[in-house]
Amino acid sequence: MPAKDTEPYISEEKVTTQIRAIWVRNFACIKETLRQFDLTPVQWRVLANLQEFNGQNVYSLAERSYTNRANLSRDVAILEKLGLVERNRESRDQRNVLVTLTYAGKIKFDQVRPAVEQETNFILEGLSSPEIETLMRLLVKIKHNSYRQHPMVHNTSKEKSNG
Repeated sequence: MPAKDTEPYISEEKVTTQIRAIWVRNFACIKETLRQFDLTPVQWRVLANLQEFNGQNVYSLAERSYTNRANLSRDVAILEKLGLVERNRESRDQRNVLVTLTYAGKIKFDQVRPAVEQETNFILEGLSSPEIETLMRLLVKIKHNSYRQHPMVHNTSKEKSNG
């Protein structure tokens, strides 16, 4: 039983709860927006990442798309069947398969981009440019922190392997 002087835990007042709520709502909205273009959010992220850094392997694309490789591989295969991306072995290392954006993929990206940007602008409505810049700086810091080695997770893993 918690001590009487302990502050109550109010989930809605937690930063991570707010981030999760925004992610869930944004994912649902972007999924609906992309449906009219016959794309999923993961497929959109692949196209967006490739137009920025063309010629990536699946591992790199998965990291940049914040998704697991199995899901990403499936979506890359679908995009390839649609003619939006190509997979080719790298010339200097035949074991490495690079995914590249095709001309049709670039056209699809350009077609979808305004709708995605409109969705982003909708959720940022009412924020000034300086507020958005501050928000981005803070989110990047939080993201960086989330990728550090977590002491509680690390210690728990050691305890389990030693126990």
